[in-house]
Amino acid sequence: MSDIALTVSILALVAVVGLFIGNVKFRGIGLGIGGVLFGGIIVGHFVSQAGMTLSSDMLHVIQEFGLILFVYTIGIQVGPGFFASLRVSGLRLNLFAVLIVIIGGLVTAILHKLFDIPLPVVLGIFSGAVTNTPALGAGQQILRDLGTPMEMVDQMGMSYAMAYPFGICGILFTMWMLRVIFRVNVETEAQAARVFTHQWRAR
Repeated sequence: MSDIALTVSILALVAVVGLFIGNVKFRGIGLGIGGVLFGGIIVGHFVSQAGMTLSSDMLHVIQEFGLILFVYTIGIQVGPGFFASLRVSGLRLNLFAVLIVIIGGLVTAILHKLFDIPLPVVLGIFSGAVTNTPALGAGQQILRDLGTPMEMVDQMGMSYAMAYPFGICGILFTMWMLRVIFRVNVETEAQAARVFTHQWRAR
């Protein structure tokens, strides 16, 4: 089997394993699409143990194309109610999001200075901790443009994969705590959001 065919086959296997992991729920909470990363880690471990070699060019194409699809689908999903939500509570929520990114950036910079962590590694940790996949792609592209050796660029992806599970677990735990503390009914809130979006589209 050629390197390209092997790479595509492994990718399909990762998708299947990841979606299976993402669909597993504990008390109504699951990893969702984040399970694909865990699937990749598991399959990647056994691929490495088996001594298989994947096509680096194909992996790069898949990574870039996948990131494009990811950002595109996010835009399609939030697009219909984006401007309407800005008029209601979106501005406040966006400010919270900016604050979270700033705090994460400050913590990352402090860790970089205090412990002398290599820049690619600390950038990967930042991207994974805030579960920001586009930041990973942008960071790797910037490092490549600066002439950083590919070994160091790969370190960013590795540190991202190490930090991402903790970021996912932190988000899930926080959302679960908020749901319990404020007694949020998810189905009621989802219905209210659908009604709001429908009313905005009808204008």
